[in-house]
Amino acid sequence: MAQSVFAATTKEAATQLRVSDATLWRLRREGVLKAGVHYRAMGTGTARPPLLWDVEASDQALAQRSRRLLAGRGQG
Repeated sequence: MAQSVFAATTKEAATQLRVSDATLWRLRREGVLKAGVHYRAMGTGTARPPLLWDVEASDQALAQRSRRLLAGRGQG
């Protein structure tokens, strides 16, 4: 299993994934992107710390979500 690489800031991850910062936050809230898998807090002790993202893992999660959504449309 590949090791996670949390190297991109939220802005960098959004740019690389071709989504907005707001979309990343929404996908976190919806549970599509998960702490410790797709992102982690940078530092400790703050109420809303900056996040670092694993862009590759996040991209895989978005691709999987897209496949599920497209498969669901075909069943209508």
